[in-house]
Amino acid sequence: MSPLTGYIGNFLHVKDTEPISSLAVSPCSKHLLVFSGSLALRIFTLPASQPLRGTSYDKSVVHPERVVSKAHEAPVHVCKVDPTSTYLASGSADGVVKVWDIQRGYITHVFKGHGGVVSALAFNYPRDPSSIAAGDVKMQLITGSVDTKIRIFDLSAAVARTSGRPKPEATLEGHVSVPRGLDVSQDGKWLLSAGRDSVALLWDISPLRVRKSTGKGKERPLEPRLVKTIPVLDHVEAAGLLLPEERIAGSSKGAASPGFRFFVAGEKGVVTIWDTDESTPLLTLGKEKPNDKDESRQILDAV
Repeated sequence: MSPLTGYIGNFLHVKDTEPISSLAVSPCSKHLLVFSGSLALRIFTLPASQPLRGTSYDKSVVHPERVVSKAHEAPVHVCKVDPTSTYLASGSADGVVKVWDIQRGYITHVFKGHGGVVSALAFNYPRDPSSIAAGDVKMQLITGSVDTKIRIFDLSAAVARTSGRPKPEATLEGHVSVPRGLDVSQDGKWLLSAGRDSVALLWDISPLRVRKSTGKGKERPLEPRLVKTIPVLDHVEAAGLLLPEERIAGSSKGAASPGFRFFVAGEKGVVTIWDTDESTPLLTLGKEKPNDKDESRQILDAV
């Protein structure tokens, strides 16, 4: 991304000449979170949208409501806000993931041991609580890194209070290159991951919400399982599930293979829509140019 020269779009006052390394907007559209090469985090409260009047519009300057001068020890390449617009997760080049309380500006969790640059982040917080058993609704953070592994962390208050380094609930090993796209279904049961190994993986992560007795009075989570591997024929930099997800209930192959549609984008410079039931592309947005290795045509992110 280009360096910040003082303003973004005429109204955000940044005062930072280092390049933007990552940014995110909260789902409620209230906050813009900006990380730069100076390792700073700036939190802006976005002004409410106003209707245009003729050719003029509001150009008032908005200053950040909070600046964390050294948010990480290394540049932040990925960040993500949870569905409730409460927490910000940021992943840095030294393999550290931090979770921030956006309103109060402090760190709630720190996760280490990713074995390299953090390459992808996703929150799992069911937006359809009716599909989850009582007491099983919790927030999880899912991370991907250059060690090709995907880790799932529990963000519950009980876990946050424990001492020592938090360990992942599960570590998923299925990719052979960097995972770059992560997304979770609205019911919190299915995880889509895709990466530079040109495959998309569909995981059933619902077992993490079920506890199994170890026979010694303790309980442990069951392991997620890989449901499907789909070759997507592109070195993926971004991926996500498409809404609505009603096709899950109508899938011809039952719960073992939910009928999702998802998108991937990456090296070829096009966005492709896929179907998990048939493992076939349905639509390509953009035009791929054969044998075109121009890196400027690659898609680096998509929402």
